[in-house]
Amino acid sequence: MWRLRECPLNDEQLGISIGLSGNAIRNRRAKPDLWKLSDVERLASLFALPSTASIQLSQVLDDMPSRMKTLPADERRRIERMLLLKTSQLESYNKNDWPVRYLLRMHRSLLTISR
Repeated sequence: MWRLRECPLNDEQLGISIGLSGNAIRNRRAKPDLWKLSDVERLASLFALPSTASIQLSQVLDDMPSRMKTLPADERRRIERMLLLKTSQLESYNKNDWPVRYLLRMHRSLLTISR
């Protein structure tokens, strides 16, 4: 995201480069938690940055709902409470793209548990 501050492109040009409207770019600059995982991947590609972590995260997220469904109900509910997301929400975000705010929220909740 720090590359955005150094980017010589205006919002309209940047939007065209990554497939968003200029207005969407302005909104995301003002509220960074509106970025989506696919936006971050396209930005990494635009700025020639490695996207390995993003790709690995996407793979794990895609696999999570099916793994969760194989768990006993009480274990699945415990994990859903830990992640602050239900299995159905995981499936929905996998289909429609992950808002960064939910990834950050999930990350924070897992950090507090591991301490």
